Amino acid sequence: MAVFAKESGSMKAATGKPAHMCVKPGVKCGIPHEYGSTALGVVQATFTAANYAGLDIEDTTAAVEGFGNVGSYAVEYLTQIGVKVVAVSDSKGCIYNLEGLKYEKLSEVKMETRSAINYRPGRVLDSKEIFGLPVDILIPAALSDVITKDNVDLVKAKMVVEATNIPVRPEMEEVLRKRGVLVVPDILANAGGVISSHAGYRGYNPKQMLKLVQRKIRRNTGTVLEYAEEKNTGLRDAAVNIAKERILRAHHP
Repeated sequence: MAVFAKESGSMKAATGKPAHMCVKPGVKCGIPHEYGSTALGVVQATFTAANYAGLDIEDTTAAVEGFGNVGSYAVEYLTQIGVKVVAVSDSKGCIYNLEGLKYEKLSEVKMETRSAINYRPGRVLDSKEIFGLPVDILIPAALSDVITKDNVDLVKAKMVVEATNIPVRPEMEEVLRKRGVLVVPDILANAGGVISSHAGYRGYNPKQMLKLVQRKIRRNTGTVLEYAEEKNTGLRDAAVNIAKERILRAHHP
């Protein structure tokens, strides 16, 4: 991204630039992925939705599918707000510990052994078993189409927060909603990455970006939740309808 921006002659030509690059002299505006903007948005959406649903965030358990660029930061941010992460999966399997997993140790194990399943203490499960664990919050953060007609009935979580793209098809979201599961869709939950790109384009520094992600995700999650309750619809339909209304207002004020 640094090379692309330099060769094009515009620092606004690309997002994801290194932190040392800037649009304005003395103002750092490169926002590399190490800031975990997508995961920050996921956890802000989780926090807002949990409060709305009456869950005590510091008395909840979570399972995170995937421990990569999004999942690892999601575990870190969840831990920071008091959520007990009891299960994490990767391509090798799932590590499960009812007492909770320590983020720093989990990161070390992943880096040293290339898999979270080598964390101890913990019980090693098949990767797919993470979707049926008895947790309050389930966060798919790696693969698409992971909750399907074959395993949707196994989901025990009170909330599913979509940190990756299309982990749950709309028809499966509706199945979960009718069972009383609050599903926060990808269009809302993982928008932090896009907001971060916008911030980089505008020349914001990382601190400004993080504040922007937090503010926008919290506010929009609240708006979508209220709209969904008023219209008695799922959060995906609510989010899409709100987006359409905003576009129409922008073009026809």
